[in-house]
Amino acid sequence: MKTILFSILLSAAACGGGGSKPAAKPEPTETTPPAEPEAKTEPPAESKPAPPPEEPAKPDPEALKKEAMDKEMAAFEKAKPVFEGACKSCHVKGQKNANAKKLGAFDMSAYPFTGKHAATADLRKVLGIGGGKATMPKVKPGSVKGDDLAAIAAWADAFDAAETAGAHEKK
Repeated sequence: MKTILFSILLSAAACGGGGSKPAAKPEPTETTPPAEPEAKTEPPAESKPAPPPEEPAKPDPEALKKEAMDKEMAAFEKAKPVFEGACKSCHVKGQKNANAKKLGAFDMSAYPFTGKHAATADLRKVLGIGGGKATMPKVKPGSVKGDDLAAIAAWADAFDAAETAGAHEKK
């Protein structure tokens, strides 16, 4: 038995056992991720309010009025021959078919036109612009059509825009 005990001790000594140095333990592995460094928080700097956004320059009302009036007059020059051909004989002072009643309804003797029905809405209606049956010119209702009717419609639109811009007193 002594022999067996001696052989076990010898075997242990040969394998590094029984020495004065204890066996090194394996390092444990870390299971939690490393903590991120804390973000430094600085006290908020005194914030300056953002400057108000610049508003676009407001258009000059007089410039808008002039521009609208220029467009109206250009449209009137295109429509004027139609008015003269279809309306002048009854709606201009001194013409053969003009009388007080007709001139009171619509008078083209001066510009802008005057009379109870001088509003562009009335002119559109009696000429059938935008639908409806034309009732003028009296001698041949509906005879103003095509490009002529389009010229009067364009003038009426331009007149209304100029009126909205303040170039005319609203009727």
